[in-house]
Amino acid sequence: MNLEKPTPIAKQNPPIWLKILVIFLIGLGIFFRFAHLGQKALWYDEAFTSLAISGHTVAEVRQEVSNERVIPVAALDKYQHLNPDRGVNDTVRYLMTSDPQHPPLYYAMVRLWAQVFGDSTAGVRSLSAAISLLIFPSVYWLCLELFESPIVGWVAIALMAVSPLQIFLAQEARQYGFWMVTILVSSAALLKTLRQETFWNWAIYAFTLAVGLYTHLFTALVALAHGIYVASQQRFRFNKTLVNYLLGTLFGLFIFIPWLFVIITHLSIAQQLTSHLSFFKLDNPFDLIAILLTYITRIFFDINLSFYNFWVNKSFWEKSHIYDSMIAVIFSLVLILYILYFIFKIRLNRFSVFLILLGSVPSICLLLPDLIVGGIRSTAFRYQLPLYLSIQIAVAYVLGVYIFSEKHDKHWQQTIWQCLMVGFLLAGLVSDVMLFKADTWWLQIGNQSSLATVKYINKFENPLLSTSNHIYNIGNLLILSHFLNSNINLLIVQGDHLPLLPQEASNIFLFDYDMTNSPNLVARFKKDKTYSLTLADPLSELWQIEKLQNK
Repeated sequence: MNLEKPTPIAKQNPPIWLKILVIFLIGLGIFFRFAHLGQKALWYDEAFTSLAISGHTVAEVRQEVSNERVIPVAALDKYQHLNPDRGVNDTVRYLMTSDPQHPPLYYAMVRLWAQVFGDSTAGVRSLSAAISLLIFPSVYWLCLELFESPIVGWVAIALMAVSPLQIFLAQEARQYGFWMVTILVSSAALLKTLRQETFWNWAIYAFTLAVGLYTHLFTALVALAHGIYVASQQRFRFNKTLVNYLLGTLFGLFIFIPWLFVIITHLSIAQQLTSHLSFFKLDNPFDLIAILLTYITRIFFDINLSFYNFWVNKSFWEKSHIYDSMIAVIFSLVLILYILYFIFKIRLNRFSVFLILLGSVPSICLLLPDLIVGGIRSTAFRYQLPLYLSIQIAVAYVLGVYIFSEKHDKHWQQTIWQCLMVGFLLAGLVSDVMLFKADTWWLQIGNQSSLATVKYINKFENPLLSTSNHIYNIGNLLILSHFLNSNINLLIVQGDHLPLLPQEASNIFLFDYDMTNSPNLVARFKKDKTYSLTLADPLSELWQIEKLQNK
């Protein structure tokens, strides 16, 4: 097995037409990243980003809505906007006490960013859009380290510029776009360090690893993939290079120790907030693989088709758009199998080993627990970013070799691959236009229900909206506070009893998205004979309550 076969296009300079095309696509990518930043409705996860940068905590929100008293919806505004009396340290305090599974780096950055550019939806999201531009130099650097080929770097930039995955995450007020940058930069830093082993190169790698860990905990899985790669390149011999790698990784972990201590101290909170990923079990474990394959298609082509809902459908194949899903699964299978065929056709070399490990190790670490003990960890779209990046880079390499290799003796084959590259780019551009025009996206879980709730309740005069104090309902109330009319009041229920509804209230509505196994508020109202419940809006699962007259 030859591990060092030269790249067929390693020393070629990219043609002028490719550079012009990529620059044009970068321009389009920048436009799609920054245009309509505030158009899509804020969704559940982003509402907690706004809560974090406000400096308040979930406990304070619950205190605000406690005692089962009627409060105006405007009372929640302060939990979605900056408080000048609170700063970055309060944002970190929120994460420590309310959201410890999310490291603080991105949230501290967005707090400081919002102080300059405002705390509107567009202002908060604009940090992610700005960070997303770093994906271009990052992927180019990694391609140079992997393939020693500027051409592959330019092709990869073209794919990244119009990828609907990249555009969506660039317009989301969360840390995942930044995480992608740290994955690419730490990987490139490692490859450069292995090529030129110096103290400072190892220090830079350790620093990039620490930045990644302070951005997302699953950087640990990326580090595991890096470790397996280094060990394999050293033929699993305990030599100086392996020792240096272990020291560099340990130093990166040492920098992360303060937040690791926070996670251990508040582990029960983190487990409670992520428990739905482990307690939910699919009837057919092969559905997990089908879902993952469907996701892979959507990193290249995504027109906002509705997707499988774990809470409604027991099987992935029950949805009405089953044919769309089958096409996506088949496309992803063909793509992955061809990439593997291509890799082994040119013989296994260091670039292919690295990409396979970077993509597969984190995915397998998420998929195996789901298959063995149950859960849906592997179906969280954002957790699979190392896999998506690896596939995009592999596609860029395949296209680069077949389109630009000087060894081609069949012009028609080169033409076919040129058409395939155009197809990938057009698929991305069509997806970007759809994303540009959309008010919400399929990845914004529950947002269609939230918008339907707003549209329905805002038609009434002085309505009362009631729900329980489950964390998911708190998050939905924070979303709704951005869009509900100021004349709407809230009544939050604690415990397992029914609330005392105000006598003067006439238009009373109820929702409860409690994801635990205990009977929710809707079920308790249905059992009580003094109230009548009517499903007011099926899309939002909004119920209208009427008090029955005693006879």
